[in-house]
Amino acid sequence: MGGKPVETIKLNNGIVVEVWDHSRVLAGDRWLVSLEARADIPLDMAQLSALKDKDKEKALQALKKAYGDRIPYRYRQEKHFVDQRERHKVFQEFLDLLKSNVLPYLSHKEFASKLVLAKVRELKRKDPRLFF
Repeated sequence: MGGKPVETIKLNNGIVVEVWDHSRVLAGDRWLVSLEARADIPLDMAQLSALKDKDKEKALQALKKAYGDRIPYRYRQEKHFVDQRERHKVFQEFLDLLKSNVLPYLSHKEFASKLVLAKVRELKRKDPRLFF
């Protein structure tokens, strides 16, 4: 999917968030206004410290098989059928909400570990055989 980069924000915990504008014309003067924030979390064994020692290696292997060396986090905000004259204002509102609500959440020192553990739980639910 296309889009253009708007801003790159480095958080205190080292996570880099890229903000993208995926807005596009729907029909005539009506727009889909779309903001996407992307953060790819480097996978590290230390993020699995909450797991039992015997489960850590299997979890790391399952994560690498599913995602590679980075765990993706995506946040998206969209509004359909926005008047062309309002599209910049709506996008700016989305950006302001991202900065005031989502970035503090992402900048928490334990965010990366909690995201990785959530992905482990998700993989276990989808395919428990990965952990035998």
